[in-house]
Amino acid sequence: MRLRSLLYIPLLVIMVGCGKPIVVHAVTESSLDPITDVRVYRHRFGFFNFFPGTKFVQTGPDGRAEVSVGSANTNLTMLRAGFEPVIFGVFETPSVAIAPDVGGYDHVVMFKDIKSSPNNEYQVKLRPVRREPLKLTVLDSATNAPISGAEVFGATFLYLPQPGLEADWGFPPLQVAKTDASGKVTIDQISGFRNSITIRLVGYQNAVIAFDGRTITGPRAVDVPFRKLQSKQIDFLVIDAKTKAPVPGAEVRLGESRDGLPPNPNGWTKVVGADGRTGPMPVADMSPFLISVTSSNYQEWRGAPVWRALTAGQTKKLELQRK
Repeated sequence: MRLRSLLYIPLLVIMVGCGKPIVVHAVTESSLDPITDVRVYRHRFGFFNFFPGTKFVQTGPDGRAEVSVGSANTNLTMLRAGFEPVIFGVFETPSVAIAPDVGGYDHVVMFKDIKSSPNNEYQVKLRPVRREPLKLTVLDSATNAPISGAEVFGATFLYLPQPGLEADWGFPPLQVAKTDASGKVTIDQISGFRNSITIRLVGYQNAVIAFDGRTITGPRAVDVPFRKLQSKQIDFLVIDAKTKAPVPGAEVRLGESRDGLPPNPNGWTKVVGADGRTGPMPVADMSPFLISVTSSNYQEWRGAPVWRALTAGQTKKLELQRK
């Protein structure tokens, strides 16, 4: 009897944790026509599990796709090129923070309210992507003079805080433009996505404009102050943390953002010589101020020294730990 009870406990746990199938029915907002080939990515939102994976199911010719959702908090991300993305949340308990149109959710369903087939279907209306012009005027923050030739990148994303890091899900392509002689440039605001506009130019601090594409109402104009950078010459010395010996061939990088955009024009990459030194290198007071060092047989070093604490002409030691 006791053995049967012990066997029953894990069985009960498995049953409690079982998922439920739901059917999402993707249709156009205007005429309710079915939308085929909508990708539906599923992931359970929680600690160490914030973003969707690479697996997905697709809607068929009738616009329908079946997905199993668990009792734990589950996000369904629905994507198709030309349409605004839809985030469908399934939760155990209601909360103001997870109501529709709050926290990025378009639809919210309680797990306990999901019914059995054929009453487990949810109609999801997809809206076409809208593009509204955003006119930027880039100005020197000290003199108010227009800045020409600044590179402008317009990226879209959903979950990650920086553009370019998510997989290619059919998002609108990266927009690339440059300011004219009057410091002006026009770029699209894209509805439905989180938008990030990055402005770059050698000798100036990057400027970033971020906004939720679900809130755009029409064309707008924004002045962008551009701060001129200060620079110091620093010689970096890469050494073994234990032996203090130089680490020849190590690669030192300044300003690596890992955001999927082209390299920062104010950053650089330098391979040290046999003495472990980069030689004097220009180091600007950019923000964020990040340095990374890699070398075979060593752990990667990443740090953010205080720029003001660096002295022009000094040697800055960077210690690497062996793997």
